[in-house]
Amino acid sequence: MATITEPASGSTTLTSTALNSLASATYVNAGTIDVSAIDPLDVAIVVEATPGTITAPSFLYVFLQASMDGTNFGTGPVSGTTATDEPNLRLLGALPMGTNATLQRDVFSVRAALGFVPPYMKVIVKNSTLALL
Repeated sequence: MATITEPASGSTTLTSTALNSLASATYVNAGTIDVSAIDPLDVAIVVEATPGTITAPSFLYVFLQASMDGTNFGTGPVSGTTATDEPNLRLLGALPMGTNATLQRDVFSVRAALGFVPPYMKVIVKNSTLALL
């Protein structure tokens, strides 16, 4: 039987420094990822942030904009508070922010959310905690 080898999953951690001082109901481009050279089966996106004083339920929503060429990314907000094109973003998942001033962390699978791994992607985070991160 032939051995099939494929590149393993990559991992990128997005920390509160990328999300520093993100106001409530605001989007931010937390980073652009280029996996075009390795063509992995999956990419694990680790998001971590420490909320201020929150009200329940509170979440950080993690979205993705895919690109096949590294130049033309999917439509949707990457900054500011205008949510008009939010439905065009691909939802990776939600990070619950349940405790004030406590680091929260989770891992999101690109393949599980999209069904494929694009060669280029932007990770967009929306603060829905009603508090400053």
